[in-house]
Amino acid sequence: MSARFRRMVARLWPDSLFRRLAIILFAGLLSAHVLSFGLVALNVFGPSSELSDDYFMRWIATAVAILDRVKPEERPTWLDRLARPAYRYVLRDEGEIEAEPPKRRQENLARLRAMLGAEHDANSVLYFDQLDRRRVGWLVHLKDGSPLMLEYVVPRTLISPFLPTLISPWLPAALAVQLCLLAFFTWVAVKLATHPLARLERAANSLGSDLRGELLPEDGPQEVARAATAFNAMQRRIAGQAVERIQILAGISRRLQNPITRMWLRADFLGDSDAKEKLQGDLQEMQTLVEEGLALARGRDEVGRQRCQTDLYALIDSLVCDYSDAGKSLRFAGERGVTILTHPQALRRIMINLIDNGLKFGEDVEVAIDAQRSNGITITVSDRGPGIPDEHLKSVFLPFYRIEASRNRETGGTGLGLAIAQQLASALRGTLTLANRDGGGLEARLEFSS
Repeated sequence: MSARFRRMVARLWPDSLFRRLAIILFAGLLSAHVLSFGLVALNVFGPSSELSDDYFMRWIATAVAILDRVKPEERPTWLDRLARPAYRYVLRDEGEIEAEPPKRRQENLARLRAMLGAEHDANSVLYFDQLDRRRVGWLVHLKDGSPLMLEYVVPRTLISPFLPTLISPWLPAALAVQLCLLAFFTWVAVKLATHPLARLERAANSLGSDLRGELLPEDGPQEVARAATAFNAMQRRIAGQAVERIQILAGISRRLQNPITRMWLRADFLGDSDAKEKLQGDLQEMQTLVEEGLALARGRDEVGRQRCQTDLYALIDSLVCDYSDAGKSLRFAGERGVTILTHPQALRRIMINLIDNGLKFGEDVEVAIDAQRSNGITITVSDRGPGIPDEHLKSVFLPFYRIEASRNRETGGTGLGLAIAQQLASALRGTLTLANRDGGGLEARLEFSS
């Protein structure tokens, strides 16, 4: 039962920090407000009930004393003067005397009899009003024997006969205004508390391809200012380390080009032999690795340049035509007139890497553009090759990660193609994923949100 209750609470509990804090803070303030109001009401209507009953009996005794001293024909006029919003006096005797009044009425009845003296008798009576509602009243006989009855105009509460007059009619409206103020200031407090988190999230998501973004303002409360300062310092450190590593990779790749070129020249002097062919194969693999390393190092810098609106169909169609002219077979399906704000050379490099991957390790390669969905544009490159084991689908995006079952020396893979494509896709604010197809093969999905 407890586990089911916890699951139900987990479903009802909001997943937003803003809503959680708002609920907790508002519930706490509301509980404190209700408790304070209850304590005030208890202090006003609790301990003072006995005192108010005593005053009430004194007022009845005063009214009886006044009516005893005026002439009988003047008493109706005085009845109007003695009436109150909660009760009135009438010169008649109706209803039945309450045989066993509750303890509180018994105490009040004893007070009233003591105040009136032996010349008057007082009783608690039960009667029905004009709406046929059962009521409790007070019956007193004046000195000349005339009956004087006190009737309640509004229902008597359990606390005090004066409560209807003590509660102001605007009290419910005042409570509603207080609740609205509590909700408003709760919203303001939670908004101020969670705003730095939202600003931190935007700053983290705005980091560019060079891991540099707009610095957070280092102001506000001390905790927020210190967190912003730490975030800015961390951003600068990470960006500096990333630039340093890219520069090292680019420098090594450039310096390798000279010895590779010299080795190409020396290989030409070997004449036609198996050693020359093997050496040239090694040199070609090294050359490809250097070029891929330079592309990986330059990738982020290239995307940092100005972007432009690009005809997606025209870009991919020209790329497919280039492969067809080179004797490669692949199909292309897409909608004309689809444009996207991007860096065309970076997008072209992504498509080349994905298409090369499909042609090397599969067959029946197809490129498709899907722009029908409202949430963005999707480009897919699918093939009917061996695919990739599910446990390696994310690891293949790591630099130099190779799966020997599908990538070996004969295919010419360097382990950088998908890493470069992933890097450029991230820099273009896109998402690149791989998935095995039903019936065999691999599908690369490049998605751009609208």
